[in-house]
Amino acid sequence: MVEHAEQDNELGSESIKAIAESVGVKDLNGDCTAYLAKQALLQARTILRDALKYKLMTHSVELTTDHMERANKRPVPIYASTGQKPRKYCMATSRGREIYGAQDEEVDLDTILSAPPPKVPQDVQVKVHWLTIEGSTPTIPDNPPMEDDKLVIDAPVVSIDNVEAVNSVAPHEISREQQLYFKELTTKCISNEKQVRDEAVHSLSTDPGLAAVLPRLTVFIIEGIRVGLGDCKMYYIQYMLEMLDNLLQNKAIRLEKFLHDIIPSVISCMVCTQICGRPLEQDHWSVRGFASRILAGLVRSHNLGTNQIQSRVIKMLHHALDKQNSGLVSTFGVLAGLCELGSLTISTIVLPEIRNIYRRVELKCATSQDPIDRHAKERIKELLVRKCAHVVQEHLPELLRYNLLVYSFEHLPELLSVDDYEQKFGDIGREMFYKVMRPTSHMPMMK
Repeated sequence: MVEHAEQDNELGSESIKAIAESVGVKDLNGDCTAYLAKQALLQARTILRDALKYKLMTHSVELTTDHMERANKRPVPIYASTGQKPRKYCMATSRGREIYGAQDEEVDLDTILSAPPPKVPQDVQVKVHWLTIEGSTPTIPDNPPMEDDKLVIDAPVVSIDNVEAVNSVAPHEISREQQLYFKELTTKCISNEKQVRDEAVHSLSTDPGLAAVLPRLTVFIIEGIRVGLGDCKMYYIQYMLEMLDNLLQNKAIRLEKFLHDIIPSVISCMVCTQICGRPLEQDHWSVRGFASRILAGLVRSHNLGTNQIQSRVIKMLHHALDKQNSGLVSTFGVLAGLCELGSLTISTIVLPEIRNIYRRVELKCATSQDPIDRHAKERIKELLVRKCAHVVQEHLPELLRYNLLVYSFEHLPELLSVDDYEQKFGDIGREMFYKVMRPTSHMPMMK
């Protein structure tokens, strides 16, 4: 039955021979008639399909010869099918009423059959091609030419207190509107007016359209940090860190492609020997702590099993902590970075070596005549007591509750008295004991 249905929907070779003989063509072989039959069926189906499209476009109820004529002539409809001639109406009377109807036009079949068939229209197709590849538009016929409106400019020059920070050429092209937006945004982010600067920096954490200018923003921040460290402009470094912190809070963008430049710049803000002109008067410690929190946020949000950012950063900071010739200011930055990476990092890296770390700090402070080292010692002591005591305190209530003599935490066995803390943590043990036991003052303190 299927074969009969298929044969009924096709033109036979005998029909093609009869049509050919009627127009004066004779002696057609079998291959030629078979090919002509397929082509004729294709033309008929195409005209019928286009006629049905016109029927839908004109919201007609029935398929008429007018639709077939328009499909055969292939006009280009925009909103609906329009005839080349206005329709004529004739009047008819029925039971005393005047009725107007469309006058059907007579169609000459010989004229239609003798006319050459039109070209077969192409179906709508979807083709996938690259608009840009790493910021460059490929020169293919599907993309418009870029010779006239190609925009390649240098990043803007920002001047602050006679210090010029010149960014390198951005690795991609952006439109003129995006260039103006980038210039306006970066100018406000380093403005001397706090309200203007806060509004611009806050927009970095909420604007979902920063993906286009994100490469230039990261270059601006990295170069700004480099210039700030080179000229000891701490406020400029703080502006750049605030921009980076707000970019990190923006959920609409990702910074994976720029971590190899961002992380070394942030670590430089932590461990650089001098980031301000007057280290005894300016609070550069808070800037180092702010940079360490940004580093921890970058590690937490972008650490994957493939890149292993967390283990690589911890390994790098641990290696810097073991250096004997590093200054106390740099040691503070390294410890701040390790302590911000979580309790597990503190318990596995800082707590087992806290006795040697603080002993080395005291030895350097005793042999140094620089007053900054004395401030660094107090800052390191305060940081270690606050962070490490918090880790010990997390596990101590269980020890006190069950009155255990040996605690299961790997590096904290039996910490119940001042002597236990001094024996475990050295000279810093007494301060840690009072810091840990203060919230549990109702428990008896043994000495």
